[in-house]
Amino acid sequence: MKLSEEKRLETRQRHFIMGLACLILLCIVVSVAEFHTAPKMPRQKVGMIMRGAKDEDGWNKVQYEGLRDAAKELGMDVIVKENALRSIGDYQKILKSFEKQGVQRVVITWHRYPPELRELLRQYPKIEFILQTTEFSEENMLSCSTRLFEVQYLAGLIAGYQTETGVVGYVAPFSCVEVNRGLNAFAIGVKRANPAANIKVAWTGDWNTPDRERAAVESLAMENVDVLSYQQDGRTVADAAEREGIDYIDAHEPHPEHKHCLTAVQSDWRTVYHNLLSRHVRTGRMANVNNYLWQGFLDHIVSVAPLSEWVSPRAREAIARSVRDRAKGEHLIYGGEIYDNNGVKRCDEKEILSNEYLRVRMN
Repeated sequence: MKLSEEKRLETRQRHFIMGLACLILLCIVVSVAEFHTAPKMPRQKVGMIMRGAKDEDGWNKVQYEGLRDAAKELGMDVIVKENALRSIGDYQKILKSFEKQGVQRVVITWHRYPPELRELLRQYPKIEFILQTTEFSEENMLSCSTRLFEVQYLAGLIAGYQTETGVVGYVAPFSCVEVNRGLNAFAIGVKRANPAANIKVAWTGDWNTPDRERAAVESLAMENVDVLSYQQDGRTVADAAEREGIDYIDAHEPHPEHKHCLTAVQSDWRTVYHNLLSRHVRTGRMANVNNYLWQGFLDHIVSVAPLSEWVSPRAREAIARSVRDRAKGEHLIYGGEIYDNNGVKRCDEKEILSNEYLRVRMN
């Protein structure tokens, strides 16, 4: 009996020693693993400078939400500077702050940039900038825009078929390549749908001038306009058109609560920014050899929102036919005979205006 107890005691001691040894070994393994684990890398940061507020309906909101969603998918943080002014001093302060925070890329979200900005960008060679402009370029800058004119043309088709008065309106900020390209595409669409229609353009002088935009819509209503579209930052034109009882095609996103909203022309900025930022992660650079990204209908970047029930069957069929033609590369918007307001031929029957002309020189 005594011998049996001694054996049990020895067995318990062996088990205890083996368990203690395993515990020590486990601690060593965990310590080594922790010691050799690479330090956690800080999240990459992308900055955005916008003139308005990020929750302001229209251009500012779609830009912010597109960048926010793309950055979130890629595990990046977005640092936003809202209501930024145009002075070069304000730019300087913002960029210095971004640099201190380790921002590697900065999006600046409007078209009318101060002339001194070009020199300022050169002072931050470690930051890559994304600007919506074709007016200048730098080594650390990417010109990024969408071929929105491809669906502004479709908006023109709708307006041409929908108008009962034969007078179609357009509210625009000022003459520049971006605005001219979309306005001309809209006008071509109107004329192809309704050659007898007249197009009235109301200029506001800037991207976001609510008082002038309301006045522009009121003046178009007095000229018998019953369908319009626009290119402004906010939704003032949309609200004013609804009050005046004018059918309209929105510049950013549809407003189903509005009876007179026929549809909207849209750009998928989430996909645009996701492509740019993921390229930067892979290669350390967003830009291609041409330093610009300009995608459109064939890239599934621009589209027309679902049409309201008020859009006529003729307009629906014209849109469907045009979309089929675009997919096949036929009946291009800026192709075939095109005359300007003075009757001067700008494009011959068998000619197609080049991308370079559309991007940089459209007047």
